[in-house]
Amino acid sequence: MKRILFVLFLLSRFMYTFSTDFLTIYNRDQALYRTTIELDLSRGIQFISYDDIPSTIISESVIFLPSNRNVQLFSQNFEYDLSNTQKMMQRYINRSVMLSTDTETFSGLLVFFDFGNYGLLNSTTNELNIINSSKVNNVLLSEMPSDFYSRPTLRWQLQSERAGKFSADLSYLMYGIDWRATYNVVLGSNTFSFNSWVTINNRSGKDYKNVRLKLISGDVSTHLQQQMYRTSSDMAMASFGRMEAAPSFEERAFSDLRMFTLDLPADIDNNQEKQLTLYPVQTVNYAKKYQYAVQSSDVDVFITFRNSTAAGLGLALPRGNVNFYEVDDSDGTQQFVGVSRLENTSLNQDVELRIGSAFDIVAETQVLNFQSSGRVRETEFEVTVTNNKSEAVEIEIIRRVGNTNVEILNSSISAEKKDAFTHVFRLNLNSGATERLTFLERIM
Repeated sequence: MKRILFVLFLLSRFMYTFSTDFLTIYNRDQALYRTTIELDLSRGIQFISYDDIPSTIISESVIFLPSNRNVQLFSQNFEYDLSNTQKMMQRYINRSVMLSTDTETFSGLLVFFDFGNYGLLNSTTNELNIINSSKVNNVLLSEMPSDFYSRPTLRWQLQSERAGKFSADLSYLMYGIDWRATYNVVLGSNTFSFNSWVTINNRSGKDYKNVRLKLISGDVSTHLQQQMYRTSSDMAMASFGRMEAAPSFEERAFSDLRMFTLDLPADIDNNQEKQLTLYPVQTVNYAKKYQYAVQSSDVDVFITFRNSTAAGLGLALPRGNVNFYEVDDSDGTQQFVGVSRLENTSLNQDVELRIGSAFDIVAETQVLNFQSSGRVRETEFEVTVTNNKSEAVEIEIIRRVGNTNVEILNSSISAEKKDAFTHVFRLNLNSGATERLTFLERIM
């Protein structure tokens, strides 16, 4: 039995390799689809309609490549004026229709339709019947207009030198499909478990069945430069049987982007959100950092780690929300403790994510003195920090000034110049301790 399942698994991988349908989704609400279609053509010039397309297709992006060079494409129309009651009745102005109510049947020339009423002219008596739309049970039209479409349709004008069945490669861009990464992190004392997910949202108006799925991460200039729809949500782990292989993504560099290719066929249905595991769960080394910006009200809490194999990660990470959890030791439950935004992160990058503010570390800033003389301004600051936590902490006190001509003088703690606009003071505080930082800031 195991051997049979293994053979079926290999066969599915083999068949997938030769799949003709490809769906590549970009993270700016746009996707590329490629398929092979079959055409049953007669000899000569003819029109062919193809309606298996999404309503959000970008029609000018369509590439139509017949496999036979004797088939030529002359023109393409994108028909998106879809039939509904209003449009249908407008097309039947000055044409014969029949209406029925609970008690009567009316026939005649439709001279107007304004949603609320039908106006029917009796050609024999020249009487005008005005029938309220709410009373009408049935409308009978003689025929469906030939240029009316119930679904978005590509209409091609083709020429074929002979009759027969021919294949053609069809590809197009569409919007209404996007994907986002979400990361769920459970914090331990020095390490965290890193669980990564992909969520695909299809609002294009078409189902995509048994496609080879690729995701592109990076900033691609697209037809619709709009913000990707983002939400923060908890995702349940999909359950797979013991003998089934879970789908997984193969990640690699592509152009100046990163590509993630799913190794099994996927179904992406219309009006569906689909979650897939991006990477196996990782265990990552991390540190917690506290930071206070001078003259702010809160002490910020940061989780810091390095995206390296040595730290337990070393993966290309697409931008996405990171949900943080910690285990409550009293009952073993995981509790949500914050969310942050991870930007596109390459290998061996340092990551710093703010997850909230510290309740038990209190800081405040006072201005002790201020002097201004010409272009020189001097401000004396006092920063007071109290640690009410049960353990000692290190706090970074940050002073940012939008001016490069800044000097820090008479500081009670030595300052490190992080960049042209930022100075950092590092303060170690025991549990229950209060410390003060004083310094003079000179701006010229």
